[in-house]
Amino acid sequence: MSEELVTIKPEGEVKPLQLKVEITDAAQEPVITIRCREKDALVERLIAAIQMADQKLPVIRDNAFTFVPVGEILYIESVDRKCFVYSVTQMYESPRRLYELAQQLAPYSFAQISKSCLVNLSNVDSIKTYIDRRLLITMQGGEQLIVSRQYAPQIKEMLGVKN
Repeated sequence: MSEELVTIKPEGEVKPLQLKVEITDAAQEPVITIRCREKDALVERLIAAIQMADQKLPVIRDNAFTFVPVGEILYIESVDRKCFVYSVTQMYESPRRLYELAQQLAPYSFAQISKSCLVNLSNVDSIKTYIDRRLLITMQGGEQLIVSRQYAPQIKEMLGVKN
């Protein structure tokens, strides 16, 4: 058996995490254990990141179906009854409706921020208060999205942001 210990230093005032990898012939399949004092926003994001590792979403690009890794998706927007999926470098179309995508992607740290937009919270770079109790989210790649008042409290809670 061999063992590897990695220290992960999340941004902000969060204490470093210890990641322990044990390699043993006795293991039938990989097992991930998260030991924590409480299941806070950071733990929720870790679980979502692990779940999303191999997930892909079917999308349309250049009139052909392709698959985009869920972790690469920044946000999904519904415009004129069509859903568009955005990554840092590409835009795709989804054959599914926004509510279907919201249900499918909820376990992977996706959340609704307005009636027409879902965001991948794992790809949020920053968040700040905005006009009229709304929030302004900056995504990886610099794209900015507005969180409506209706969804702002839930988004703050999911990101672990205090009032």
